[in-house]
Amino acid sequence: MTSRFNPSRRTVLAMGGAGAVALASRAWAQSKDPIKIGIATDLTGIAAAYANSQINGLRQAIDEINAAGGLLGREVALVVRDSQAKPDLGVSHARDLITSEKVSLLIGPVSSGVALGISNLAKQNKVPVIMTAPNTPRLAMELFHPYFFSVVPSGLMESRAIAAAIGKKARSFGFIGADYEASHQGLAYFKPWLKKVNPGAEVTVESFPKLGEPDHTSYITQLMSARPEVVFSYLWGADLVGFVKQAKPYGFFDRTIFASMFFFDDLRALGADMPDGIVGQMRAPFFALEGARMEEFTKNYRAKFNEYPADWAIMSYEAMQIFALASTKAGTVDSDPVVGAIEAIQYDGLRGQISFRKEDHQANVPSFIGTSVPDPAYPFKVFGSMSRIPAEEIWPSIEEVEASRRA
Repeated sequence: MTSRFNPSRRTVLAMGGAGAVALASRAWAQSKDPIKIGIATDLTGIAAAYANSQINGLRQAIDEINAAGGLLGREVALVVRDSQAKPDLGVSHARDLITSEKVSLLIGPVSSGVALGISNLAKQNKVPVIMTAPNTPRLAMELFHPYFFSVVPSGLMESRAIAAAIGKKARSFGFIGADYEASHQGLAYFKPWLKKVNPGAEVTVESFPKLGEPDHTSYITQLMSARPEVVFSYLWGADLVGFVKQAKPYGFFDRTIFASMFFFDDLRALGADMPDGIVGQMRAPFFALEGARMEEFTKNYRAKFNEYPADWAIMSYEAMQIFALASTKAGTVDSDPVVGAIEAIQYDGLRGQISFRKEDHQANVPSFIGTSVPDPAYPFKVFGSMSRIPAEEIWPSIEEVEASRRA
């Protein structure tokens, strides 16, 4: 497996001073200032691999745009800052991107906590911000503003999607998620949708290990003792990988259906340790997305970065292409015309046709759910027979969105 932290990126980051990066072509006329895209994301800490994939996806899109003549006849440059998963630092960097770098677009970070502050700053300064990783529903619901857009299914949508996929498989369900806001929210969104899908179903056991828990033994035995037919997991990253590796020797996955959100990074980290038969939900599984555009993107991405594209890369690539298309239609990168163009956009993306709901600027992106299987084409397990759950079946109604803003 290749490392996500390749030397070329370290070199680029080192060039920026205080973490800033300008990825620019030198072939452009000096008389034209570049159009700057800013991202303050979590390059240090637990989400570093995800953040680097975000940047790779943006670089891929920007390189393609510049190779085709730029945007509105101008070069596009990417300016990167490291928020270190710290909300205050993320806001400080985003403020500098807006006031000093004069960026025309902000791309959100990985952390939802950092994203809340950056989104509010974008609102204050009337700068468009597109989220490609954080998905707390609060961003699109009670904290919505006209300059916010998201190409990520919200946490509410994802919990409903998994309930729809597994709800009829059993009557007794368990839950495990790290003891922080997102997990508690995820369970709260899951329970009523489970009842809607299967009125006789019950969540009979709930486990909340601390975030970053290294030893899941007590939680594994707690779940196994309760004997739920299905366990819904809200674990992610190292917590999810650690749980799967530790639970496998107990025969955990032979006794219950395990359903969880997975990212490509998790599949790669688990490799052959990934059990068959796990129900996995993904945001943008490159191995399951079909079509000539996806094939070309994957080919070019692998040639450039020597790795397969993670979910974060695909979503960030789409976000950049959406901004470019909207700016072209608007004939400017000025904020208000671009916002109007994004609201009206119909973008033929890697995940399919993408548009935004005017009431909350949530993209109509699907959730993908399948079952883990080996594939001789890859050195890791993938999810086979993936179903595509449309956003329109799981996103909050307009009435729910409006009610959240009155609360």
